[in-house]
Amino acid sequence: MEFLSDEIWDVIIAGTSIPQSLLALSLSRSGKKVLHLDRRTYYGGRDAALSLQDAERWVEDLEKFPNSIFKDASISKPDSEDAGPSALKSSRSYTLSLNPQIIYAQSKILPTLVSSRIHTQLEFLAVGSWWVHRAGSLHKIPSTREDVFNDESLSMKDKRGLMKFLRYVLQDDVELDTTLEDDTSLSLQSALDTKFKVPASLQAPLLALALSPVPASQIPFNVALLRIRRHMRSMGYFGPGFGAVIAKYGGNSEMSQVACRAGAVGGGVYLLGHELTSLTLVDQDFSGKALLEGTLSDSTNVKARSVAGSPEDLPTTDQATQPGQSKEEFLRSINVVDHSFRNLFPQTSDNGPVPAAAIVLVDEGDNTGSEKSPVYLQIHSEDTGECPPGQCIIYASVRVEADKTSSKHRLESAIQSFLETENASGTLLWSLSYVFSGVSAVANETPTLLRPSPSIMLFPPASQDIAFPDNVLDIVKGAWQSITAPQTDDSSFLRFEEREPEDEE
Repeated sequence: MEFLSDEIWDVIIAGTSIPQSLLALSLSRSGKKVLHLDRRTYYGGRDAALSLQDAERWVEDLEKFPNSIFKDASISKPDSEDAGPSALKSSRSYTLSLNPQIIYAQSKILPTLVSSRIHTQLEFLAVGSWWVHRAGSLHKIPSTREDVFNDESLSMKDKRGLMKFLRYVLQDDVELDTTLEDDTSLSLQSALDTKFKVPASLQAPLLALALSPVPASQIPFNVALLRIRRHMRSMGYFGPGFGAVIAKYGGNSEMSQVACRAGAVGGGVYLLGHELTSLTLVDQDFSGKALLEGTLSDSTNVKARSVAGSPEDLPTTDQATQPGQSKEEFLRSINVVDHSFRNLFPQTSDNGPVPAAAIVLVDEGDNTGSEKSPVYLQIHSEDTGECPPGQCIIYASVRVEADKTSSKHRLESAIQSFLETENASGTLLWSLSYVFSGVSAVANETPTLLRPSPSIMLFPPASQDIAFPDNVLDIVKGAWQSITAPQTDDSSFLRFEEREPEDEE
């Protein structure tokens, strides 16, 4: 591949996770020479979606080549008493996401997908109801004030407390009494107890709307408020009854692949199965600019003015983190279940869509407020294209606390208790579990682009958030500005004119 060595690339992008793929997309019509590579043989990086066989190879590769994002991966195939002998279908019948995330209707990424013209290649599905699983039963969480008013399971006193809180959440910023929000030591639990008189039994549902990875006693009220407000203000944005979506066929992985395809159409060169194994600063080029020289895993030498990637995709930077920023570990599992769970996907409204995903918080408390980190289940139906008809995928996650063994037991018990409640015991066909390290979804510090040198840009560790974080676009824009400035107007970031048909050929 001599042509790779002969070229001086404006940027080499290592890895095809969402940030790198969006950066490649943003540069696709800039006239820049972009070499986009991935050491893996598939797109998506830490956002990848895998078939069953891909997952087995992924576990094997992780044992041989450890990284700072994933570890302790294992696959199990439980004895499924209630499933037929051929219930687990062919490997390619499954598209299993390593980093499943919902996208709120008012997130920044959706209008960006439209302005960059790749939305036409994506299909989005509704995320429907939020649920709390407690004491062997499922309770649907009211997501709007109308839902609260119509919920017959709530007493009038509880309704008044919830309505008071939701009115506060939905106030315009100029109307807000910021006294509560300015008190950074105030927890969600304390605010609900003292200010809004919401009983402990109703705090788990609000914790679920915040998608908080920590209990109500540990998440600051100001952080929880922003996250619940995000949920409430997204409800009804695309139609009644839902406020979030997921991309069909693997979620983030599908968005990554579509962005990469657009990058290739725009002139980017893509190279899978190739790793950037070394990187050094060499003499300046003919224009007087600094030049980086790297070596690929097949010994090809490449030169570039800039390099961008995640720490795990670049040489000697695997442990890089932001000053003062700590990573947390979450135990996750992907579970193939031979059951449809149709009751979890009620139609959003009379003329609305049937959701393809639901969120379940498994509450292990006793109505007095649990001090344990909550367990979340993301249930994806067959409509997502991630599994065969009649089956579902359960994505489970919990923050790893002091005892990893205890966290694993809690995760497995949560899945089992949910299956028992749904009369689906014995339907678990296949399970992949792993530890995922990343920035806490409720961290005080906002991750930013790391610059170990003027020519090297590092994307920060992945967020643990179940919802796609808005700051990803800010980080990508920072890298884009470094590569394109001063020639490009900031307002043109990921804003493209419609291509003529011949341009796609």
